[in-house]
Amino acid sequence: MIAYRQRLACKTIHFIEVNHDKVARTQQHFFAAWSVLSEINISKQRIVLCHYALRVWPRHAQGAWHLYGHSHGNLPDDSRSLSIDVGVDTHAFRPWHFGELQAVMNGENCGREAKPI
Repeated sequence: MIAYRQRLACKTIHFIEVNHDKVARTQQHFFAAWSVLSEINISKQRIVLCHYALRVWPRHAQGAWHLYGHSHGNLPDDSRSLSIDVGVDTHAFRPWHFGELQAVMNGENCGREAKPI
């Protein structure tokens, strides 16, 4: 994990703890934040980060996005929701760029096979 972290140019990385992170907990100092659920803002967009898909999340009624993993792209699509599985296995094994997420949340496909959930 640390080798991958050191390769990333971005210095502000929020680590969202998942169901297999017992050993990784000792490396929390390499990240800006470490939590089960985190709320962040990027370009005035409120984003809720959680490993698990949620049906509702903080500020969802005010347009906050929800980004999650865990399900490996296996949940049914709901194009009306502002929630998306951002696991690398849903995106050619690479991280999502904010602009790509913005396009998907605006209803554009952006090279993604599935729509947001």
